[in-house]
This record gives sequence, C-alpha cells and structure tokens, in this order.
Amino acid sequence: MSSFHVTRICPWFWFGLLAVAAGCHAQPAAQGVNSKVADSGGQPPLRVAVRPAERKTLVRKIEVPGQVEAYETAPLMAKVTGYVRRVAVDIGDRVHGPRPAEAGQPATDGDLLLELDVPELERELAQRKAAAEKARAVVAQSAAAIVSAKAALASAESVTAEAGFAVEAQAALVAKWKSETDRMVQLAEAAAVTQKVADETSSQLQAVEAALRQAEAKVRSAQARRDEAAAAIQQAEADLAASQADVEVARTEVARAETMLGFATLRAPFDGVVTARHVDPGHLVRVAGTEPLLVVSRIDPVRVVVQVPEGDALLVGPGSRAALRVPSLPAASLAGQVARTSESLDTGNRTLRIEIDIANPEGMLKPGTYLQAELEVASRENGLSLPRAAILTQDKNTFCLTVDDQGKVLQVPVQLGIHAGTDVEILSGLTGSERVITANVGGFREGQVVEAVTEPAAK
Repeated sequence: MSSFHVTRICPWFWFGLLAVAAGCHAQPAAQGVNSKVADSGGQPPLRVAVRPAERKTLVRKIEVPGQVEAYETAPLMAKVTGYVRRVAVDIGDRVHGPRPAEAGQPATDGDLLLELDVPELERELAQRKAAAEKARAVVAQSAAAIVSAKAALASAESVTAEAGFAVEAQAALVAKWKSETDRMVQLAEAAAVTQKVADETSSQLQAVEAALRQAEAKVRSAQARRDEAAAAIQQAEADLAASQADVEVARTEVARAETMLGFATLRAPFDGVVTARHVDPGHLVRVAGTEPLLVVSRIDPVRVVVQVPEGDALLVGPGSRAALRVPSLPAASLAGQVARTSESLDTGNRTLRIEIDIANPEGMLKPGTYLQAELEVASRENGLSLPRAAILTQDKNTFCLTVDDQGKVLQVPVQLGIHAGTDVEILSGLTGSERVITANVGGFREGQVVEAVTEPAAK
C-alpha cells in the first residue's frame, strides 16, 4: 500500500520542482518590466485606438421640413359695387395673363375671369362723354368768335384809315378856304371886292371846318370800333382757353369713368390657375367686402419655403444647394438652390425663412405640399477634421485627448468649426500630426499611460 502511494506522488513532486526552477529563472526578467506598467499602477497599459486629424472636404447638411407655396398669389377683390353678371372660370382652370407687344404682335389683355353689372357707371360714362362733346363744341364756338373778332378788327382798322384820309382832305380844304377868306377880307377892306363876296368865302371856310370836325369824329368812332374789335379778340381768346380747359377736364372725367367701369371686368393678372372662387352670377359684391371674388396663383415655378434653425441661419444663403424629398411623390427627385432669404429671424421660433424656386411646368407640386429639404449650409475645402466622438466638452470648453511619445494622455483645447455628418471641423488647437483618441474618450484622464494603436485612415 505504501509503495503504491509513493509511485502516485512522485510525478507531481517532479512537476513542482520544475515549476520552482522555472520561477527562479524568470525572476530576473520581471525586474526589467517596461516602465509603463509601473506608471499604470502595476497594471498593463490599456490599448487605445488613435489617429491624426484628417484634411478633407467638409460639407454640412441639415434636413428640415418645408412646404410648397405658389410663386405669386393674387386675391381679386371688387373695386366697384355691382351684381355678378358672368363668371368665366372655375377652380382649377388655367388662365393666361397679359402679353406685351412683341415680334409684330399686338399686346393682349389677360383672360376674362368675371364681369359685374354696374349700370350707374355706364350712365355716368355716357354723361361724361356728352359733357366732353359739349366742351369741344364750346371750343369750336370760341375759335369762330376769334375769327369774327379779327375780321371786325380788320374792318375797323380800314374804316379808321379811311376816316383819317378824310380828315386830311378836309384839313387841306380848311387851309385853302382860310387862306382864301383872309385874302377876301383884305380885298374887301381895300374895296376891291364887295363885302358879300368876303362873307361868302367866310361861310365856305366855316363849312369845310365843320366837315373837318365831322371827319375827325368819324376817325374817333372808327378807332373806338377798332379798340372794341381788339377787345373782342382778347375775350374770344380767353373764352377759347377756358373752353379748352373744360375739354381737358371733361376728357379726364371720361377717362375716370371708363377706368371705374373697367373695374367691373376682372382679368387674369398673370399666367396661373384659379385656386378659389367665392361668387356666382347674381351675387351682389361690394367695395368694402373682405373676401376675394377669385384667387389666382402662379404655380410654375413654385416656392419651396423652409425655416432654418438659428444655429445654421448664419451659414445658409442664396446659392446654397438643396435636395428635396416629397413623401407624397416618392419617385420624384428634386434639386435646387436657395434663391432668397428673409434676412431676419422670426422672433417667435428663431428661424430664418428661405425660399427655393422649383420649376413646375406640369403642376406636379401643389401649394401646401409637405416635403423634406436637405440643405448644404456650409462647406470647407481641405478642412482639418476629427470624428465627433473624439471631442469632449466641459464648462463650455471643447478639447480632445492625444497620446504623446511616452504614451501619456494629454488634454488639448480645440476650437470647432462646422459639423459635417460624423465629422467636425477643427479651426485651431491641432496641427494634424497629433495622435488623437477617437473612441471612448470619456474613459480616459489626462496623464494616464496607454498603449496607442494607430487605426487605419477612414475611407
């Protein structure tokens, strides 16, 4: 029994001796353990994946909801009060706006939409036209009066000239008979002629002097008629100017009445579609009404309206590219760019209104349609970047963790730029050569000793 026991124990004994011997030989190697084990509190350093910051093209995209709106919308109101005579369109009808004259073709009005019956305006227009005709007749009468007054002036001037000649002739006779009378008086005093002859000569002088006074009176009368004719010309010219002004006033009144009557007809202001109709024939519409009679909307192109959150509002602007996805049209692929922004944030929700113009020739996009817009709000060429998981934030400060050549973890402050997917732009703090911890960064502390393993570059 005892020998059997020894036989069973001996192999284990020899194995123990071999283990003691092996331990004796291993002791010197333990004294040369890497200093990293000592720095890590006697535990082997953790293996950690590191990589340098990369330079790449960064594109920040955001996805925000939006909706389709008509490019233009015109609620057509009543400018005059009247009854609806005819409604020429209904909702969904395509209409065409006015066309300017081009290529030898005359200008055309927009399509007829609605007519109002306004008889009082029609009567007013007829009255204004009659007043204009009367004013034009007065103008013609005043012009004729000027012609007549000028003819009278010419006649008066002729009579005045004739009277003047008569005065000259009578003055010559007066001079003749005065000289003759003086001679006869001298002869009578010398008894060369009888006193009777001298008296007859004196009587003749008195006769021609009376004729001279009569001729001078005719001159004064002719001059008065001439002055009267000149005054008549001035009066006729003033009447003509007044009547011409009356014609202009009447013409303006006619134009106003025609304009007001024109408001009884509603025409399409632009190419579009009728999106609302609120009247039927026979309805009384008033100027003070608040509801439009018809609504016309331009739907080619349409506006895609998106509200961009405040954080990205400063990055987006005209020219920013956008991809649009319409849930109700899964097969549609739409792309465009920002055409305009409101340049002001909504004070209620702190968002920026942007608009994207999209061609819609077939009317596939309806105003009010919901969609999702993916906007490229910013891009950076050759920007230095890190994965978002590599960034820590503490007390509003951002930093990353790097591993130096001795394997120690260092905390490096960084300034961030745009966020692009899983990457973030590094504006300052890194050169691109540092070994940055990219995963589980919250599990490390500054000064900790680790074993850095460079991970392959991201594709």
